[in-house]
Amino acid sequence: MIEKSAVLIAVGDELILGLQKEANAYWLSRELVLHGYDVVALEVIGDDEEVLVDLLNRWAGKVALIVISGGLGPTHDDRTRESLAKFLNLPLVRDDEAYDQIIARYPLESRENLERSREKQASMPKGARPINNPLGSALGFAITVKETEIFALPGVPEEFKAMAKHLLDSLEKEALLHFALCKVIGWPEVQLKDRIADIVQRYPANIIFLPEPNVVTVAIRGPERLVSSLKIEIRGILENDVLPEGVDNLEEAIINLASKLDINIAFAESCTGGMVGESITKVPGASSVFVGSAVCYSNQAKETVLGVPKEVIEKIGAVSEECALAMARGAANLFETDCSASITGIAGPSGGSLHKPVGTVCFAVTCLQNHRTWTRHLQGDREMIRLWSNNIALEAVWRELKKLDGKRRSEGSN
Repeated sequence: MIEKSAVLIAVGDELILGLQKEANAYWLSRELVLHGYDVVALEVIGDDEEVLVDLLNRWAGKVALIVISGGLGPTHDDRTRESLAKFLNLPLVRDDEAYDQIIARYPLESRENLERSREKQASMPKGARPINNPLGSALGFAITVKETEIFALPGVPEEFKAMAKHLLDSLEKEALLHFALCKVIGWPEVQLKDRIADIVQRYPANIIFLPEPNVVTVAIRGPERLVSSLKIEIRGILENDVLPEGVDNLEEAIINLASKLDINIAFAESCTGGMVGESITKVPGASSVFVGSAVCYSNQAKETVLGVPKEVIEKIGAVSEECALAMARGAANLFETDCSASITGIAGPSGGSLHKPVGTVCFAVTCLQNHRTWTRHLQGDREMIRLWSNNIALEAVWRELKKLDGKRRSEGSN
C-alpha cells in the first residue's frame, strides 16, 4: 500500500467521445497534491462495467484513495454503481433514508420525477456509506476495500466539487508542499521558457508551464521557502507581464485596476460575438467599471450602431485597423466610456482571402486621449481564434490601464 497515494477515475462516454471536457479529476488532482497526496494516475474511461472493474482490480490495495467521478445518474448508461457492486461481489441495496434527505430539498412538483429514479439513484453496494449531494439528486457513496478508500461521486462538476470538498476537509493538509502561480500575459511559451531558463535549469522538478491562449501560467511547487523564493525571482524578471498576486485572470486584473483609477470600459466586438463581454462579467464587481459591449457582426451594424464610416468598410474593409479604430471610438461614444477596445476579424473556417486569410484579426484600443491599432495573424480553429482574440483585447486594455496607473503614480510622487 502506498501511503497518501491516489488514483482518480472519470467515467462517461461523453468524455471518451469528446462531447464534453473532463475537468473533475484534474481539479481534484491539484487539491490532493496540496494535501500531500501523490496522484499516481488519472484515468478517463467510458461507461463500461468491465473497464471500471479492471481498473479497480488494478489499483485497490495499492493506493490509499480512489475517487470515481460520474456514472451515478438515473439513465441506463450510468453503470458506476453496478460496476462497483460487481467488483466487490456485493449486492446493491437502497438507502432510502439518505435519498429522502435529498428529495426533501426539492419543491413538491419536482419530487415525482425524483421518485421515479429512486430505485437506481438510492442504490449502492451493501456496506457503503452514503455521501449527501447538496446540489443534485445523485447520491454518492464511499466504501473501504483492501485498505483503499473508494469514493464514488456524481460527474456534474458543481456537484462533484461540492461533495469532494467534504472529502478534502477530512484530509490533513501536507505542510511540506506548497504551490504558487505566476500568470504571465502575452508571452509565447517557448520565449518564456528561454527568459527564465536559468531558473528552470536549477529547479526543473519545481517549475511547470501551463499554456493557454495569450497566457502562460508558471506553477511553482515545493517546500514553502523555495516556492516563495522562486516566485519572487520570477516576478522580478517578468514584473511588467505577470498578473498581481491573488488575481486569477486578466478580467479580474482589469476590473481591479479600472476601479482604482475610476475608469469605465466598453468593447466593440465582431468575430468574438460577445465573448469579451461575457468573460468580463463573470467576475464579481464587473458592474463597477464595465458599461457594455456592442456586438456588431454585420457591416450594417458596424455603421449603424458604432458609426463606422461606410467608405472605410467599402474601400479598406471591415477587417482592417481603420475599421477597428472606428469601432473602438464608436463604443466609447455609445457607452460614454474612458477606455474601449475592439475586435474585427476572420475566425473561419471560411471567409478568408489571399491578402486576408482566416485568422486575420484587427484590434484597436482607446484610453482617454491615446489609441493604438494592430493586426494579428492567428492560428487554430474558429473557437481558438476567437479565444485568442478575446485574450489579446483584454491584454491591451490591461496594459493601457497599467500605463495610466504608472503615470498617475509618477505625477503623484512629484
